[in-house]
Amino acid sequence: MNKSKSAAFFDVDETLINMKSMFNFLQFWYQERNETERLKSYMSNFKNEVKNGTVREQLNRDYYRQFKGVYYSNLVEAGEKWFSSILDENLFIDKAIEALKRHQIQNVDIVFVSGSMFPLLSPIANHLGVKDILCAPIALGSDGIVTGEIGIPQTIGQGKKEAILHFCNNKNIDPEKCYAYGDDISDIPMMEITGHPICVGKNSNLSTHALLHGWAII
Repeated sequence: MNKSKSAAFFDVDETLINMKSMFNFLQFWYQERNETERLKSYMSNFKNEVKNGTVREQLNRDYYRQFKGVYYSNLVEAGEKWFSSILDENLFIDKAIEALKRHQIQNVDIVFVSGSMFPLLSPIANHLGVKDILCAPIALGSDGIVTGEIGIPQTIGQGKKEAILHFCNNKNIDPEKCYAYGDDISDIPMMEITGHPICVGKNSNLSTHALLHGWAII
């Protein structure tokens, strides 16, 4: 079968939105529950782990363990409430949104690829008319309660590449005909497997790599 379809893969945090959704939501989550001390404890530990060189995959696992024992439906509800609280004219990165909308007009499939979780990405996707989301595979018990663990692939670094290749294979899409938008060097694995990698941010830590490899920068 001829692979004629195309897709545009977008990292979300600091590519489409002007924040890191996971940390912003965690602050919202703990403040809503009057558990600011737990937030301080987590952030202090996170900074220490970063300083000690803990890999991002482990940092992500530690993040999702904050929600162990929570009903997934409560996360979904909180995600909607959180999004309503942050939605304003400064939330989105204009040039990336303009690119996304151009792809939509051209009937190119838009796909979010993020280490963040579905309850946070879904309201953003709905707002932008995006249907496909590749994100952190949160593990749930049979009772719909978050176990605190995540599956594979983790959608960060090499995991984004794996998730995209799996998506393209299932949809019969040639990655060479696809676009990938990112802002960080951790997005390189997903960007270099597509025919059209685009760096978001002219002064980002990805822009030097983009310049060296002839990638587009917006």
